[in-house]
Amino acid sequence: MKIDAGLLTDPDRNGLYAGLATTLSVFVFAYSTRFGQASILLFYALWLPALLRPTRAMARAPVNLLPFLLLPVLAAASTLWSDRPDATLRAAIQWGTTVFLGLLAARITSVASLCRGLLGGGLLVLIYSTLNGAYAYDVVDGTYAFAGAFSSKNQLGLFASLTLVAAVYPLTNPRQAGLVWTCAALGIGAFAATTLARTQSATSVITVVLAFGIILLALGVLHLPRILRIIATATGGILLTLGLVAAVMLGALDTVFAVFGKDATLTGRTYLWSRGIEFAGAHPTLGLGYYAFWIPGRAEAEELWTEFHIEAQTGFHFHNTLIEGYVGLGIVGLSLLALWSVLLLLLPLATMLRAQNRSAAIVAGLSVLFLVRSLVEIDFFTPYTAGSFLVPFLLLHQLDGLRRRVSAPQHGTRNALRRFPKAGAAAPIRPYSPRG
Repeated sequence: MKIDAGLLTDPDRNGLYAGLATTLSVFVFAYSTRFGQASILLFYALWLPALLRPTRAMARAPVNLLPFLLLPVLAAASTLWSDRPDATLRAAIQWGTTVFLGLLAARITSVASLCRGLLGGGLLVLIYSTLNGAYAYDVVDGTYAFAGAFSSKNQLGLFASLTLVAAVYPLTNPRQAGLVWTCAALGIGAFAATTLARTQSATSVITVVLAFGIILLALGVLHLPRILRIIATATGGILLTLGLVAAVMLGALDTVFAVFGKDATLTGRTYLWSRGIEFAGAHPTLGLGYYAFWIPGRAEAEELWTEFHIEAQTGFHFHNTLIEGYVGLGIVGLSLLALWSVLLLLLPLATMLRAQNRSAAIVAGLSVLFLVRSLVEIDFFTPYTAGSFLVPFLLLHQLDGLRRRVSAPQHGTRNALRRFPKAGAAAPIRPYSPRG
């Protein structure tokens, strides 16, 4: 029996496949450390079938892939200078394949299917954590909070945030979503909001609020003509920047910290950042090697584990994506990671100016969510995590969309071309008109 390739690779026809693959992938990203290698094999088995029947669309614009493949290639190459080449090579392959499958998914998955998958996967993750019901001690915050089946409240907060943003999609596209999907999304969104409140994760709450703000801004801008879009986006950006600066100068930042039980050091994060920069200074160009720092036996890592009471000696990092990249891959890796961060900011802005589809607002919101989280978390620089799959997905989806809109001929151009005959063809005979 011959399977229609479009059921796997055509974003307009593969909603069932792409939605189910995303749903199960989200669950794997959340709990692969609990369920082990079998769950990882399931992740590969979900997406690799799309490569068995590749289409021309999947291979289009290969230059768009370059910014997102260079970093995994550098991570794999760092095996050559890492003092723990076994750990570096294994982690680089795991992370590189996660990024690659995220890029593959971007070419074959619509935003609607992505949001259905995030809703379904998020629901499974939140139910499992709720049934687990565990509270964990956050060594950085110094508090106990609801973490479910995770070791950190911020990880549960991330999946609650992703579920909340995905739940907004039917509200932005009510005709496409339909009544059933909209009602289900509202119910799941309410569950996610309740879970997020229980985690007391400042990072997750702040980022999801910013994501909603970007979504509302994008939806408003999409109704405007091109010139007004530019004015509105620029004005909004300036007002937001001035507002943030004024808030910091007036002490609003301290108030926010107090609400979430933070202090000026972000409960130890600034100390971690300074130590990370210090360690990276010993190997500034290419770093220690990807995933080579947090290894038992390394004196500097052992020292930080002891200071922050990490007895298991796992699941800890510098709480800043750029600093983590600087330690592992030096200035070269830091520059490539910084490029990802810049694209997470600029591509949503460019999309707002050119997009015609309201789903672009959801993509912009998710992009900003990961951008802000990168300041205090490591969401897209580790293997088998939601961020390492979704961030390449979001960036390539937006880059491909902008490329198509830029290369497409304008309506006026197409209409003008239709008025002229092809070369060698006879000119059409038109009746005489006194207007010419």
